[in-house]
Amino acid sequence: MTPTSPVSRRRLLQGGLTAAALSALGVPTLTGCSNEGRGGGGSQAANDAVRLPDYLPYQGVEPDLAGRDGVSDAMLAYPADPVRATDTAPGDGRPVSVLTISNTPLPPALDNNTFWQALNERLGFELSVSLVPSGDFDERFQTAVAGSQLPDVFSLFTGSIPSLPALLQSEAVDLTPLLAGSAAANYPFLANIPTESWRSTVFGGKIYGVPIPRGPQSSAMLYARADLMEGRGITAAPGSLQELHDLCTEVTASAGNTWALGGVPLQVLRQMHGVPNAWSEQGGTLTSANEAEGQQDALEAGRRLVADGLVHPDAFGAPGTQRKTWLVNGSISLMEDTFSAWPDFYTFPIGEEFRLTVYPPALAGGGGTAPIWLAGPTHNITAINLRAADRAEALLGVLDHLAAPFGTAEHLFKNYGLPGEHHELDGTDPVLTERGRSETQLGLKYIAEGPWTTYQAGRPEVVQARFDAQTAVVPGALRNPVLGLYSETASRRGSQIGSVLGNLEADILQGRRPVSAWAEGVATWKKNGGDTIRDEYQQALQERVGG
Repeated sequence: MTPTSPVSRRRLLQGGLTAAALSALGVPTLTGCSNEGRGGGGSQAANDAVRLPDYLPYQGVEPDLAGRDGVSDAMLAYPADPVRATDTAPGDGRPVSVLTISNTPLPPALDNNTFWQALNERLGFELSVSLVPSGDFDERFQTAVAGSQLPDVFSLFTGSIPSLPALLQSEAVDLTPLLAGSAAANYPFLANIPTESWRSTVFGGKIYGVPIPRGPQSSAMLYARADLMEGRGITAAPGSLQELHDLCTEVTASAGNTWALGGVPLQVLRQMHGVPNAWSEQGGTLTSANEAEGQQDALEAGRRLVADGLVHPDAFGAPGTQRKTWLVNGSISLMEDTFSAWPDFYTFPIGEEFRLTVYPPALAGGGGTAPIWLAGPTHNITAINLRAADRAEALLGVLDHLAAPFGTAEHLFKNYGLPGEHHELDGTDPVLTERGRSETQLGLKYIAEGPWTTYQAGRPEVVQARFDAQTAVVPGALRNPVLGLYSETASRRGSQIGSVLGNLEADILQGRRPVSAWAEGVATWKKNGGDTIRDEYQQALQERVGG
């Protein structure tokens, strides 16, 4: 993944486990690994040989719009009288502790949280959740590992932990006997998770976690305020790089104290210039996207947007939530973000006129549409602490319960709480109350979750727009050819050397360094680990092909 994708930016801001912490656990360092480049993880052939859980799609709720070719299913309204999909409480009645992330303000504590209390009552045990803001999660995880304080169940990001296979071997339960093949039928909601998401849970020839599936939702697009564009007489997406620049110029000049963009849409610009999705593969040989010919052209296009005053002046220091605020209040008309961000805009106070659309990336020179980059299918994984191995089946039952599919009574409660208290019904659609928006934010969707379903309460036209946007671009999206492969150097040094390149990128976009400096920066990246990362991925790719 290039250093500028939304996911990799988050990773660059998060620290990994220190060598001292890993050493204290007995986890081998890179120089001490028995499988060079694997972090103790064995061969890719061994990983590929693992029988993944049988995929058993849940048949209890029919989608209104069935996705094809990677597109997520969609529901125009929440089903009336949601079916109760379970008949017993999960777990073994004993308390369960969890460590996971939060991307929202922390909810009230258990004593003051009626949703949390009702959740525990339904589960039949006390669920203790330690929530950590996503930007601080790796540091908190490091502290928990070093102090042997990981709880019964914990979330982790597979792309931000060095020597992850060895760490999992020392800290997490091998779930292969409980989930491989037909064994997954014992956990029907986990078996409802698509096969491709399970590949991210396999290390050292074993299944070490449960995936949080996202499908194409983490793929980035260029959002536009359709209502504002139409008000200016703009009804079509730009068909080339020059048309995009002209549109941004027109939007910025049409009113005072407004800008076209909330940030440089560099991923879109790279797609327009034919830069591959993280890596390109030809005849078994990998080449980093950092080396692609279109990189400097994309950087030059981004630099021009900034130099011409078309990007909000505070863009480089603003968080994503601020950019969303700018788009909602009309300070900007365009911003790059992921498909999963679309529903976030409707948590803001918006007028009836507010409408979003997305612009598929055009080929830079015109004459067609460029493929988007397809994001990985898994957001994070959830592992079970090795010290709770005697409870593994019961804890998997808890995760299975929390992964109940969209449209079930269990899903409705998990996401919307109690009727009349945490949500009100608009027809059959649950709409969170102020209390509901606060109390339900327990990070449960990062602990266990079924397949993503596109939905927006009370806004079927928004659901249709999101579904149509995905249908237009997802089937032809470019995949990352190293997805599911493991490189120890990438896990240990990828963020460090990527952040150096990311800082150079920011300097170029803001005019502090010339675009030509990119070539030297990439050469340094290659020397400091990029070429080793390539070699390790290439070895794994050859094992996969050869197997």
